[in-house]
Amino acid sequence: SPLPSQGTGALFRIRLAGGSVPCTYLSPQDPRPLCHPAIDRALQLSGAGGPPHVKLTVEWDMSTKERLFGSIQEEAVQDAESVRRQQQAHGQQHSCTLDECFQLYTKEEQLAPDDAWRCPHCKVPQQGTVKLSLWTLPEILIIHLKRFRQVAEQRHKLTTLVRFPLRGLDMAPHVAQRGQPGGQLLGRWAPWQPPLRPPLGCPRDHLYDLYAVCNHHGSMQGGHYTAFCCNALDGRWYSYDDSRVEGVREAEVSTRSAYILFYQRRHA
Repeated sequence: SPLPSQGTGALFRIRLAGGSVPCTYLSPQDPRPLCHPAIDRALQLSGAGGPPHVKLTVEWDMSTKERLFGSIQEEAVQDAESVRRQQQAHGQQHSCTLDECFQLYTKEEQLAPDDAWRCPHCKVPQQGTVKLSLWTLPEILIIHLKRFRQVAEQRHKLTTLVRFPLRGLDMAPHVAQRGQPGGQLLGRWAPWQPPLRPPLGCPRDHLYDLYAVCNHHGSMQGGHYTAFCCNALDGRWYSYDDSRVEGVREAEVSTRSAYILFYQRRHA
C-alpha cells in the first residue's frame, strides 16, 4: 500500500536488512517504496519458518531522532494487530493424513529443463515427467516419517501432526497399475526390454493394521524415544518409556511425536 512520503526526505533512510546486496536502501519518496527488485529477492530467500517476510531498518538523522523521541521508552513501536494475527496463525500447526503423505510421495513431477531427455525417435530433447510408484507391498510395512528438515546450515524438526489409522490402512490406491490380463504392463517398452510382471504368488491384500509406533521427543540438539505397542494377546495398546510401561487409549496413539510406524498385513 502507498506510504506517506511528504517531508520524509531528510528524516530517515530505509535499509533492507539481510538482503543479498549489502546496504540496499529504499527511497521513502517513492509512492510504493517496497516495489523494489531487492525486496523480491529477499522474499524468495526468506526460507521456511513462517510466511515470506523482509526486515527493514529505519536509519534516522540523529538530530531529528533526538527531537522526536525524548527517551528510549518513547522509541518503542507497538505492533499492528495484523502482526499478532499472523503470529497466532503461524503458531497453529497444520495437520495431514498418512494417505496425503503417500499421494505427495507418488505425485508426478515435471522435470526441469536442465534434466531434459533425448527422444530416441525424433532425437530432440524433451522435458518429461517422473513418477514414483509402489510395485509390491511387504508383509511388514515400516513407514519412516520425515521429521527433520535442513534449511541452509540449520536443521529443524517438523512437528506436523500426521493422522494415521490404527486399522485398515488401504495401500491399494498407491500401488502401481500392473497392467492388463496376462501380466503385460500398461505402456510401451523397447523391443529388447521384457515387460515387467509382478512376482509369482504376490498377495493382493492391501489392508494393513498398525501394531507399533516409535516416537521422538525433543529436537536435534537432544531428544528421547518412546514407543506405543499393541499387545498381541489382549489387543490393548501400551506406552513404553524406558522401564515405565502403562496402558494407553487408542485415541492417544496418534501424536505429533510419531516418527516410525509399523504396520502388518491384515491376512499375513
